[in-house]
Amino acid sequence: MSFREAQSPGHLGLSAGAFFVLAGSYGSVARSEGGFKGIVLGLSRADVEWALQAHLVPAQLVAFSPISTWVLGLSRDKLLKRMDLSEHHVSSATPILLCIWGFFALAFFLTVASFLGYALSASRVVLILLTVFLAAVAIAASVSSAVRRKGAGAAERATANPDDDLPWIPDIPLDIALWPEVAVVVLAVVLLGVLAAFVFFLVWLPILFLVISLITFGAWWRIHRATFVTAMEDRPPKLRGVGEDLLTRGAILSRTWDIHLEDANLRTATERRRSYARARRFFLFLGIASLALAGLVVGSRFLPSIEWTYMIMPTAGVAMFLFTALVATIYRLRLR
Repeated sequence: MSFREAQSPGHLGLSAGAFFVLAGSYGSVARSEGGFKGIVLGLSRADVEWALQAHLVPAQLVAFSPISTWVLGLSRDKLLKRMDLSEHHVSSATPILLCIWGFFALAFFLTVASFLGYALSASRVVLILLTVFLAAVAIAASVSSAVRRKGAGAAERATANPDDDLPWIPDIPLDIALWPEVAVVVLAVVLLGVLAAFVFFLVWLPILFLVISLITFGAWWRIHRATFVTAMEDRPPKLRGVGEDLLTRGAILSRTWDIHLEDANLRTATERRRSYARARRFFLFLGIASLALAGLVVGSRFLPSIEWTYMIMPTAGVAMFLFTALVATIYRLRLR
């Protein structure tokens, strides 16, 4: 799915349910075969529009609010460093599919638990029906997405980079030719990975995103305001002035702006992308460490033991270090 098919939400998704509301608020982006295409992070649409109007540069703008910027992968380091933003960089279908498969995985494990003699045994029939229904929906949605992608054309598929879609979704084995017991184990492992990705990308990281934004008094939130710019001309000379104004206001520019920047501004743009990439990695590592810490704390409550302390303390230390490094990087980035 390309930027022309990407969608422009206004949101702060805090859970999978909120994400569905977010996904439904998207609007389409018109395709432009030629001309300039660039991403601006850290400024509102009004700021970008002001800079373009000040230099009389006609352009189309599509604004993305912070959580959608993150969920759709618009702020990924690999994407910001690309010299061609024309094809297949954003897919709103990916997180939606991950939600569907995540709910199916959860229903699957609850159904398995109902057969193991837990309290869920009374709801076994309901869980089986729910699992079958969600499996059918997930398979149908995946097939529909695959058909739509295939119909997008060979040229787009050739330039597509799967790393530009936000989360990694394992291929679901739909025709496992193994013994039933092995097939169930393989399916359980695959679905466990899907469920982990669902919880991490679409539940935990959005919550952590909001928490970090609150702690930094909105700095992390403002950094992820994104605007996709499509100028009508191939290399309008006035884009140099636009880029300078955006950098003066603290923007983070995609690499496609570099050809319009002079040496000093080029170094500034490169350094800001590098600093942002560092902050993004700290955020991801903090997400992993904090989720691991939460899991250890929950485990210590269910199975009390002194052994948990030896795992909780180092994990808490790592999480605190990553949090401090993230906050320091955010403020350095905002003050540049």
